[in-house]
Amino acid sequence: MRRGISFKETGHTPRHMRNVRHKEIDDHGSVIPEVYSSADLLRTLGRVAGEPVLMCPYEPERYVITELEQSGDTHGWHWDDYSFALVWVVDCPPAEHGGFVQCVPGTHWNKQDPQVHRQFLEQPIHSFELRPGDLYLMRTDTTLHRVYPLSRGRRLIINMGYASQADLHKQISHETMDGLWHGSREEQAGQTV
Repeated sequence: MRRGISFKETGHTPRHMRNVRHKEIDDHGSVIPEVYSSADLLRTLGRVAGEPVLMCPYEPERYVITELEQSGDTHGWHWDDYSFALVWVVDCPPAEHGGFVQCVPGTHWNKQDPQVHRQFLEQPIHSFELRPGDLYLMRTDTTLHRVYPLSRGRRLIINMGYASQADLHKQISHETMDGLWHGSREEQAGQTV
């Protein structure tokens, strides 16, 4: 499904992409769900993260496929509800055509007042070029991040969201996740949520 939306919880940063949602992956595939819940993978991620990495308790956020395919497509500046994302890069253009990851670690998400631009003044922005076949683990609840807008080419990824032990004891709302992956009437009308 094609998306063109923004969210006040992330300072109205844009999301322009196509995606395949968790339910569609579950309905039509078995490899991604099996890899996601692999005990060996979870143990390895825990060693890398330095703490237990757990399956996300909110199923729609466990895994999705996203594709940026048009000039200007981006997954704009945002934080994730849960602590970790494991991103499998299937396809990505050279950095001069966009599609690379930018992040600002050590940030805090206040959904009522995100102050996205203020984060850039207080912390450096780090940029990382990606190539097909790359895989990265990011701390996504305390790292403001985005995919730099495409000018040419295609970026195709599988995103797997995981929780920390602390996530299991927090109140977590899912308005941006639900709006992005499930869509809304406003989105279909081309409005900002």
